Amino acid sequence: MKMNARSALLASTLLFGVASPAMAQVAQGPVDSSTDDTAQEITVTGSRIARPDLDAPSPVTTVTAEQFNLTGTVTVETLLNELPQLIPGNTRVSNNQGGESFSTLDLRGLGPQRTLILIDGERVPASSATGVVDIGTIPTGLIERVDVVTGGASAVYGSDAIAGVVNFVLKDRYEGAELSAQYGINEQGDGATFNVQGVLGGNFNDGRGNLTLSGSYYTREAIGQGDRRITTPASVLIYNDAGTEAEGDDRIRVGRPLELISAANNDYLYASGGSGTPPWGQVSNNAANPFRNLATLLPGTFAAANTDCNPATAGVAVNGGTLSFNSNGQLSPYFGSGLCAYADRASGSSRFNFNPLNLLQTPYERLILTSTARYEITDNIQLKVLANYVDTSQTVNLAPTPATGISVPYNSPLLPADLRIALASRPNPTAPFTYARRFSETGPRVGIYDSTTFTIRSTLSGKLSEDWNWDATVSYGKVDALATSLGNINRTAVAQGLNGCPTGSLPGCVPVNIFGANTLTPAMLSFVRIDTKESREFEQVRAAANVSGSLFKLPYGDVQIALGGEVRTDRGAVTVDDAQRTGNIYGFNAVQSQGGSINVKEGYGEIRVPLLAEIPFFHDLSVEAGARYSDYSTIGSLFNWKAGAQWAPINWMRFRGIYNKAARAPSIIELFQNGDQGFPSYVDPCNAGASRTAQALAICSAQTPAFAAAGGYNGFLQNNSQVEAFAFGNPNISEEKAETYTLGAVLTPKIGFGTLSLTVDYYNIKIENLITTLGAGFFINQCYVQNVSTACDRIRRNAGTGQIDAINTATGNQGTRRTNGIDAAANLILPLDQFGFNGKLRFQEVFTWTNSYKLDDTEFAGKSSGGNGGAIPAYKSTLTVGYDLDRTSIQGRWNFVSRVEEDFGLPVNPVTPTLSYYDLTVRQGVGEKFDFTFIVNNLLNAKAKRTPNGYFDQGGVDTTWYGPIIFGRSYTVQARARF
Repeated sequence: MKMNARSALLASTLLFGVASPAMAQVAQGPVDSSTDDTAQEITVTGSRIARPDLDAPSPVTTVTAEQFNLTGTVTVETLLNELPQLIPGNTRVSNNQGGESFSTLDLRGLGPQRTLILIDGERVPASSATGVVDIGTIPTGLIERVDVVTGGASAVYGSDAIAGVVNFVLKDRYEGAELSAQYGINEQGDGATFNVQGVLGGNFNDGRGNLTLSGSYYTREAIGQGDRRITTPASVLIYNDAGTEAEGDDRIRVGRPLELISAANNDYLYASGGSGTPPWGQVSNNAANPFRNLATLLPGTFAAANTDCNPATAGVAVNGGTLSFNSNGQLSPYFGSGLCAYADRASGSSRFNFNPLNLLQTPYERLILTSTARYEITDNIQLKVLANYVDTSQTVNLAPTPATGISVPYNSPLLPADLRIALASRPNPTAPFTYARRFSETGPRVGIYDSTTFTIRSTLSGKLSEDWNWDATVSYGKVDALATSLGNINRTAVAQGLNGCPTGSLPGCVPVNIFGANTLTPAMLSFVRIDTKESREFEQVRAAANVSGSLFKLPYGDVQIALGGEVRTDRGAVTVDDAQRTGNIYGFNAVQSQGGSINVKEGYGEIRVPLLAEIPFFHDLSVEAGARYSDYSTIGSLFNWKAGAQWAPINWMRFRGIYNKAARAPSIIELFQNGDQGFPSYVDPCNAGASRTAQALAICSAQTPAFAAAGGYNGFLQNNSQVEAFAFGNPNISEEKAETYTLGAVLTPKIGFGTLSLTVDYYNIKIENLITTLGAGFFINQCYVQNVSTACDRIRRNAGTGQIDAINTATGNQGTRRTNGIDAAANLILPLDQFGFNGKLRFQEVFTWTNSYKLDDTEFAGKSSGGNGGAIPAYKSTLTVGYDLDRTSIQGRWNFVSRVEEDFGLPVNPVTPTLSYYDLTVRQGVGEKFDFTFIVNNLLNAKAKRTPNGYFDQGGVDTTWYGPIIFGRSYTVQARARF
């Protein structure tokens, strides 16, 4: 007996959610597979061959529409990122993460550019020139289910499917009307979210056609890092040299606020808190032209200076070094050592704590309008149309603009008297000096990202004969985005203002006083402040055609094939204003205008051969294969292929396996990026301390000989935790190549008291010739650890201060990434009437063990590392338990992520603790038309923690790891009406 499609979905494919109610909703009533023998051929995600059921060699995890409703999910990534196969990408807490300005999905942690997004099995146009899709453009209210296929799928869908695909299947036969409203808020009373959405649909012309309309409006309020105690203070890292011969005794930890860093306890400063560019300014000391005798010349602030911000220690005479201004506006030593490293101004520190001025949750506003239509033109030809319009706005908020490397003439008319005295003490008193200052008077830097996305897709499909089907699709997608950056500072205006507005200055020039805090007048601000705009466009035009059917019959079934072709053009462009193009700004990163296009022509084929069926030990045995040839205008030809098999010795036990040879072509940005500016976090290998090597010191000394000869590296510490970097694309890069395979089993035993399905799959993915940004950390390691001279050539140190001024990064084919592990799932639905009770229980467990995740030969499984881009936990699990009775549903969810080791290169590294939290949902129907849902997320109020790795993230906390719980317990209420 053939299983019908609905019961096969329940039996052989894991449902991450409420299986039965979701299927009943789609089917307009419960399905009893014991009495319904009708078979319906469908196309399963991962193949274009229509099958009598959902069995396929590739493992598929399904999230149902019901689960979106019960969890109150209106931003898709929130729910899907809880799947163990995914590593969180950009989310609501991505205020300064780099990369995209929208939400993304990342299968296996291999990068969102290697996860292909589909709607109804068709490619979704990318949202930017990176080739990545904004998940926020998916119409949540129309989702019927989401299929997640992990492992390469390039033979079926083409480039970008190396890690797998996420397929959003939308409702297209909806009848009726539905209106829902939802409000959520954190227990502390902030970060409110609101969503209202409606769906209206119906059949017409005697059921030959259906039109469904959907609309939703969503808003999310901002939360500042200063609104949470954990993200308010600046983070300081302390290195403890245990004083033993064994390096395994050494540790790195996060310092408690104003914790004493004592050499007597073998504690040393590893990384200072906050920024070395404060609103009160910093005057760099040039070791070749140093300040001298300041304790005598300016005794009030230099004769007995509290250089470590510790009131228990006596003041000392300071005669030179880097300078700053104190709270009274007087020139003083720059206080950055000892307790001053904590960036606590009240304690006298010259460092600046920027955390309170940054956002922890970004505000977001979104409007989605969607229409699906289906019409049977004839008995054999059907037209299906999807139109989707999305308007979004997201804002990020960063601390006020830091301006570094400002060259100031010695005779600037704005110089205060005490600074003039200090400058005159130098061996060459008429030399210019280098100054840095944060322009706090402008307020925070604000980035506003407005985007409109329009997609339309039309598909004609029909039958050529009883056994053959065809379809043809054309689609068009366009994204128009505008990035507005507020709070930048005009470099030219600052230079002219410091020089007293010489002839030829910009219109409206006024002298600019930046020496000390709060010195800029409104007229000065008006002159130096500049806002910038950047327009981004991406467009995709696509046409595809497919034919599938039975080639011929074998004794145990039909040999089925699918053939097809596709042509696609992607165009992307970024246009910036002159201020960004010339880099004539302090503040947001400078960007260059850039653009390009990629044309591709593809042809593919699939075949499925049934070998044996319905005989002892061979309930089913089949093999399949597929291949895809692609011709790119940029890199030439690609050839992807797959081969798989299934064997079911008995009807409730099935073994499956598939091998894929996959590839990914470079995106527009990877080919044509034109020197965009960035500020990645870094640790200078030349920082003084136990971790500095002799080789690193020698290289730094060779780069800045005069500074080193003057003793500049004695007690040297980097001034800022970020470094300026310039990123370039590479039109000569080639495609990535991957080999992936999965081996697994599906068990659907008849247990007599419920419905049970069990799946287990081993996955193995290897990607070679990686297209990667060789970033600042890569070249720092290459230079100072591996002594690669070409890497050192990319690093520019300041000859006078020894600080790293800038690093040129690059895009290239570099390295190999491998990962393997096991996915397991269990799904049990237990009707309680057989035990004398009403209702039913359901249990769903989804589990992933990442056995290995290697970048080249370095193991990252179970570790967290900025060099790899994030945390790769060894174990992830989501357990869902629910009870359903008529119109009542109660559901609990437990999410567990195993702890990760933070990779600082020590024999014993610090750890990010296990992440474990619980959510609870209660839904109650009222009458036939209304239901109300109450949701508590993070039920037990699990807390985020400050860890050493969090130093490199936002607010001193690993916000990607702790994103689900960082705001504490939250509540959501939802009301829904159906008509």
